[in-house]
Amino acid sequence: MYIKKLDLVNFRSYDRLKVELVPGINVFYGTNGSGKTNVLESIYWLSMIKSFRATDDSILVKHGKDNASIAVEVSDNDMDKIFSLEYSLSIKRKILKENNSKLSRMSDMIGKIPVVLFSPENIMMVKGEPALRRKFIDDLISQVNMEYYIVLMKYTKEIAHRNYLLKGIKDGKVKKDSLLIWNQQIMGNGIRILAARVAAIEALNNILKDKLSEKGIDIKLKYYSKHMNDFSENALKSKYEDFFENNIDEEIARSTTLIGPHRDDLEILFKGESAKQFASEGQQRITAILIKLAEGLVIKEKRGSFPVVLLDDFSSELDNPNRSYIGKTFSLFKQILITTTYKENLKGFEPAREFYVENSTIKA
Repeated sequence: MYIKKLDLVNFRSYDRLKVELVPGINVFYGTNGSGKTNVLESIYWLSMIKSFRATDDSILVKHGKDNASIAVEVSDNDMDKIFSLEYSLSIKRKILKENNSKLSRMSDMIGKIPVVLFSPENIMMVKGEPALRRKFIDDLISQVNMEYYIVLMKYTKEIAHRNYLLKGIKDGKVKKDSLLIWNQQIMGNGIRILAARVAAIEALNNILKDKLSEKGIDIKLKYYSKHMNDFSENALKSKYEDFFENNIDEEIARSTTLIGPHRDDLEILFKGESAKQFASEGQQRITAILIKLAEGLVIKEKRGSFPVVLLDDFSSELDNPNRSYIGKTFSLFKQILITTTYKENLKGFEPAREFYVENSTIKA
């Protein structure tokens, strides 16, 4: 898949932007604050129904305007489609369309335009909190498996409700028996999530080893669960049942569900050691970039079509050998959109199109 045309209205700093993109490397360059990242953000917003820089959609609407929209024309296996997303500030509502037909649910859009994003903040995936790594693996699987996305949403609500009941038991307002049905639901969906995550990590490791390895660069992911090391269905079911029986008093005291994928982590290894603890800043950055590129290749493998790769200022802090190595991997993808302050940061790459950005105005 690749994006052929992009049309923004009142998005961030743009009044109106129409741009035609091509397969290969599309570069947006200009000074900081010129509006480069806004272009990538708009595509991510449409694809994932959320921004990677803001939690409130109202921030995305240009100051003084009531709505913002994005429309893209994509080509996927020689078939063209148009997707659009409009957000109204006054009624706080999104409207999604595919070929001018309204989508009934926001979740129906997930995976329609698969994307892989690297932004400078993604280095926190390596050195930050477990929630960031869980989000990474969940976003990856959701783009290739809508059922996983639905199960994950249900599981999140079930955990919140079970925690509410645990608090009620602690306060003497709820009986312990009320947990039984929720234990079964959380166990069932938790097992589904764990199985999908473990399989996704295996796929990522295969890609990292077979297609993205280089002398001096050895990256591997390992799933970490405090309470589980055997991820077969029977073993997981047995562990859940034993845990719920033997740890109920601690869960009530803390009003928290203490077992399940919502508490797990991914361990990222660089040359066999924890990248979080032992890798340098530069090694952590190259690790994050390669993991995101591996994500893209897994999406390609599972969907049969390429994701759009969005790289926001990825090269500014890479040394020449690592920048050159990352550049070699670009041939594995159909379309890559890159932002950079200076074109010199992309020395050695061969852009298919270049766009100069200044004050939210783009010149090809």
